[in-house]
Amino acid sequence: MKAADMLPLMAEVYVWSERERQMVQLMVQGFSTKELASALHISAYTVQDHLKAIFFKTGINSRRELVWKVYSRFN
Repeated sequence: MKAADMLPLMAEVYVWSERERQMVQLMVQGFSTKELASALHISAYTVQDHLKAIFFKTGINSRRELVWKVYSRFN
């Protein structure tokens, strides 16, 4: 099973909102803050707020750590 297939399960486990799910899916594809803001039609500040929530819920401190967690746990 691919890591991308596991994202919905992770979203359930960590109780991510729909927007947080969308952000994680794009982050594992390598989107920057600016690209996330553009793709989701939100400001870079809002992206940062969502990232803080994702990090808090997941117990991590960085995007790199989040991507590592997705790929190392499920591949």
